[in-house]
Amino acid sequence: MNKKPKQLSRDEVVEAVREKILNGELVPGQRLVEAELCDYLNASRGTVRTALMDLTHDGLIERIANRGARVRIISLEEALQIVQVRMVVEALCVSLAAERITDKEVGDMRALAEGLKDCAEKSDIEGFARHTHAIFETYVRIANQPVAADVLLRLRAQSTRHRFRLTYRAGRSKISLPFWLDIVEAICNRQPQAAHDALCRLVSNIEDSMRAVAEEPAPLGRR
Repeated sequence: MNKKPKQLSRDEVVEAVREKILNGELVPGQRLVEAELCDYLNASRGTVRTALMDLTHDGLIERIANRGARVRIISLEEALQIVQVRMVVEALCVSLAAERITDKEVGDMRALAEGLKDCAEKSDIEGFARHTHAIFETYVRIANQPVAADVLLRLRAQSTRHRFRLTYRAGRSKISLPFWLDIVEAICNRQPQAAHDALCRLVSNIEDSMRAVAEEPAPLGRR
């Protein structure tokens, strides 16, 4: 007799839904039907309901009277505020990473930077996005600040729609490449203040670009 697959726990449902929001499978405004999530994620109705409550508290889900839950829609103004808060927390991480990076990790970071340059030269948008996220995850891990890492995860998920629109803007990779290389170089050279300043320059460019992108039509394939 075949055993039934193990049902997901509350935390596993939260993580699964958060990941789908992060990768764009679930888009802002999309309804989340509990019965459908139960079937899709193999979880009980009670587990899904409590998981959605957790995601509501995290600012990823909102409940509409008489309509149920949906992925929360973030305005441009709120997205810019999220970017500003994220910069403060992330600046702490890049500074700590510059202080704590090992020789091996320097090699890892430089390898990611080379991959990033290659993706920019080939106009490989997906590859460039993967490499920037890998660099981000690496310096957050090196910083070894769990509270900051948790805050950044929550903030990143909230601004998914605006992040995707910026990522897929024509020529974005070549524009942002120098900023990312400056961050990597400062961390690898163990210069906390230079890493902090490089991140601030990137964030300033992101804010300006987000305002410009908000006035453009959404790119095909992403909403």
